[in-house]
Order: sequence, then structure tokens, then C-alpha cells
Amino acid sequence: MKTGTAATSVSISNALDELTRLPMKGENPYIREWKQRGGKVFGYVCDYVPEEILYADPLTILPIRMGASGCSSTEEADVRMPKYICSYSRCLLQLGLTGEYEFLDGMVMTNACDQIRRSYEYWRDEVRPKFITMVAVPHCVEGKDRARWYYDEIEKLVSDIGTRLGRLPSQASLTRAIKEYNRYRKLMTELYSLRAAEHPLLTGSEAMKIVQAGFNMPKNIFNDKLEAALAEIKQRPGIKNPRARIMIGGSYLDDSRLIDMIESLGAVVVADNLCTGRRYFEGMVEEEGEPLAALARRYFRKESCPRMMESFRSRVEFTKRLARQANVDGVVFQHLSFCDNHSFENSMEIRELQKESIPALDLEREYIASDEGRMKTRLQAFLEKIGK
Repeated sequence: MKTGTAATSVSISNALDELTRLPMKGENPYIREWKQRGGKVFGYVCDYVPEEILYADPLTILPIRMGASGCSSTEEADVRMPKYICSYSRCLLQLGLTGEYEFLDGMVMTNACDQIRRSYEYWRDEVRPKFITMVAVPHCVEGKDRARWYYDEIEKLVSDIGTRLGRLPSQASLTRAIKEYNRYRKLMTELYSLRAAEHPLLTGSEAMKIVQAGFNMPKNIFNDKLEAALAEIKQRPGIKNPRARIMIGGSYLDDSRLIDMIESLGAVVVADNLCTGRRYFEGMVEEEGEPLAALARRYFRKESCPRMMESFRSRVEFTKRLARQANVDGVVFQHLSFCDNHSFENSMEIRELQKESIPALDLEREYIASDEGRMKTRLQAFLEKIGK
């Protein structure tokens, strides 16, 4: 994508430091600069939204993934949503109600889960972003009808945005966006191989912060900086003899606090199975043929989360493969309170991992940091239990 901004000419020296310290939301310099030059910024809340459609050149849209880090209270959101709605949904709505996302020009939501689906109505009716639309994703990947349903939904997304902006992306612009995002996926796969090395070259906390940076800046600029950061990382000596090699999985996670807690005990988080991590960038989009159809195939049949029925076995095998590749000593699952999808699935996956002699733990948590002493005690006990 052509940007024509000063951001593209910024030195890529110390790229790793920048990517691990990048401010989020309205304080992000790349978002501010994009807005200043007249570009649009659209937020989205689930990785079933094909970002390439938003990022395609003629639309001049910067897609960012909407997190709620920094939220310390849900006072306004609690008036609208009951306490048994997960705290991520309430925190996100809180930031919308208090103006943290006023800089957005549009918002794309999905029926990722019933709680996010319900919050859509509050965003539409009370936050009232300049533009908001919904991508309805089927709950099962089997069958041609469901694949066609998803294709129709992303075709509608193109139409909705085109109606809003008065122009549609061309096949050429979609193909360019696909290639840039595929470059991103290759670079992120390389980054994750370095964290999973025998002597990990970066911590899990650093990896999480880099992933978050990638959600909040133009992909072409991020890719250049990530290439430079990879060169920096490869010069490191590596982390020798960590107390334990841990993989983390489960619910939505968009900050490093839990990972920091694990690593403060001497372990290193060498892998993850998160929709804000490995599952987000796993799998390429075909670069030949009709681009919208290629996007539909990749996003609909990507590594799924528990919202997808009849795919449990595939998800378990993916978890096992990641655990073996990273040579983990144990897996820490976490789920947000009232996230029934991950609460049930975490327990099922733990039983399957036990059959492979892979120790696993499930932590229930709130999105706003609380009860950290209890979680740290459980993590310490888990490490001791696996002999680490």
C-alpha cells in the first residue's frame, strides 16, 4: 500500500525496541499519521474478518484489531451489559462509551460469540461509530452451503464499505494486499521459530508485544521493521536452561501480563495457541486466481476456535503439533470468566494432552488484572508439579 508518510522513512535501527514499546489506540503515531494524511482507520474484533479487504489500496483503510488494554473500570458498560457477560466484551464497550475509540472511521464486528454479538447492538445504538457492519460467520466449516454463506458475507462486507466510501477494491489491489499479508505471515512464522528454538532468542512477553504492534500499524511498515527486528534477535545468545518451556492457549489475550507472570517464575513461554498469536497468522492465502474466493477459503478454513462446531479433533491435533514443535514442558490454558466456549474446551483439551503425557493447567481470569496472587500461586504449583 502506498502511504507517502514520514513513517515509512523512519530508520529501522532499533526496530525491536520500537515494536515492543509501540503505544496502542489513539496514542499510536502510525495511526495518528494515517489519519492526518486523510486515511481511514477501521477497527475489527475477530480474526474471521479478512483484513486484506480493508487494507486494499483504493480504500485507503488501515485495519486495527480492537483490544481493551488499559481499561481499569467497566462502570459505564455495566449499566448496559450484565456482569455475566465476559469482562473483555464489557471492557471494550467501556472504551467505546468513554471515547477511547473516537478516532475510528468504521468498525467491523462478527458473531464471534454470543457476548460479542450482543455488544454489537450497544456499539451500534449508543457508541454510534461513523460506520459499523457485521460479518456473520457460520458455526461449522463442513458443507458447501456454509462456505458459500461466508463468501456471501465477505462479499457483503466489500459492498458495505464500498457504499460508505464510494469505491470498491480492484482484484489487483486485493492481490497486492494478500501478498503483503502473506509476507507478514512468513515473517511471523520465522519469529515464532526463534522463540521456540532450543535456546529461545526472545521471551514470550516480547513476542506478544510484537504481535500487538502488528495489529496497530500498516502491514508494509510493520513487515520492514519486523525484518530488521529478526536480524537483531538472531544476534542474541539465547536463553539457556529456563526453568520450563511453556505454551499458552485459550481465550482472547491481548497483553503480556499473564505471560510476564509465568516468566517471572523462571519459565519461558516458547509458543502459543491464541487467536491473537499463532492461530491469527497460521496459513497462507492463495495468490493466484480470484482474490475474494481465496480470502474466503483461507479465513473460513483457518485454524479454528471453540466457536466452530465439529472441529474439536482438528484443534486438539494443532495444539499437540505446536507443543511438540516447541518441545514444551507444559501447557497453560486460560479462559475469561463466563467464556463458556473456552472453559469447556480447555478441559477437553487438557484430557487429550494428558494422554500424550503433556501436563496442562487451566486458569480462570478476568480481563482487568485481578487476583494475581492466586494465579501466581497456581502457576508456581504447576511448575513444581511438573518437576520444574
